[in-house]
Amino acid sequence: MKSPIRTASARAGLGLLLGMALGLAAPGARADGYPSKPIRVIVPSSPGGSPDVLARIICAPLSQELGQPLVVETLPGAAGIVGTAKVAQSPPDGYTLLYGFNQIATMNPPLYKKLPYQPERDLAPIGLTLNLSYMWIANKDFPPSSIAELTALNRAHPGTVTYASTGPGSAAHLGGLLLERMTDTHMMHVPYRSNTNPDLLAGVVQLKLDPVAASIGLVQSGKVKVLAVSAPQRLAVLPDVPTVAETVPGYEMVGWQGLWAPVGTPEPIIRKLNAAMIKVINTPDMQKRIKDLGYEPLGSSPDEMAKRIHAELEQWTRIVKQENLSLDQ
Repeated sequence: MKSPIRTASARAGLGLLLGMALGLAAPGARADGYPSKPIRVIVPSSPGGSPDVLARIICAPLSQELGQPLVVETLPGAAGIVGTAKVAQSPPDGYTLLYGFNQIATMNPPLYKKLPYQPERDLAPIGLTLNLSYMWIANKDFPPSSIAELTALNRAHPGTVTYASTGPGSAAHLGGLLLERMTDTHMMHVPYRSNTNPDLLAGVVQLKLDPVAASIGLVQSGKVKVLAVSAPQRLAVLPDVPTVAETVPGYEMVGWQGLWAPVGTPEPIIRKLNAAMIKVINTPDMQKRIKDLGYEPLGSSPDEMAKRIHAELEQWTRIVKQENLSLDQ
């Protein structure tokens, strides 16, 4: 008769061996030793743009924190689709990351039916790095000076006010549609392929929704006037400028940037990257650098990022369907 103690010992030994084998068969299941080589960080937009600049600012100290270089590489094309798809299709080993912006996760999916990735299916959030506030600015001779006056003009003369954007489906375009929906008004959308400022200053177009960081100089120099900011609260950089929500309750248009990994990346690696990111963003130097560029530092958890993506994706999907928009060729 076999001893029950020996049988139990044998089973325990077999279990230990199986556990060791599984551990060896699944490298990266733990974050021990990660990273052991340089990490590629893809930015799905043009060199020198806001995401590229911020990615490099954040990844420099993040490299020191993780002990390996984070190599930032821009891969622009098709509203961020090219670079985002590249990361979504990369091995989930923690060595290819995405530094991107809200459009690729919350606006592109309803606009492009043939999108080669789905953010909630193919990308694992690591964390939000910063918020990007917008403001409604106008030609300095444009009669309305507030959202209330703009709404009154739009109701009196539907479709006569022109607002510029960088193209159909852009944040400025969707922000305009959201304002129209929430005020039950109509404006004329004028899409551009290049810089809209010359025509705004000349009065060819009257209005546009623009990042605060991009146009704060125009406002401070008096070349344009600002009607309102689209953040939920007033901004420290423009304390006397009201929010749109003070006139149109619930209106909010806030962009953001953040880090992702391919879905399937081991959870311990995601946690390690998130902890390092938060530590870097919370340093006084990084807080100052981000704020000096006109952004709001964040440093969220993966779960907070996932919830924000889900909520905004639902919002923009609803608006895109209502407007029957599609950017598929």
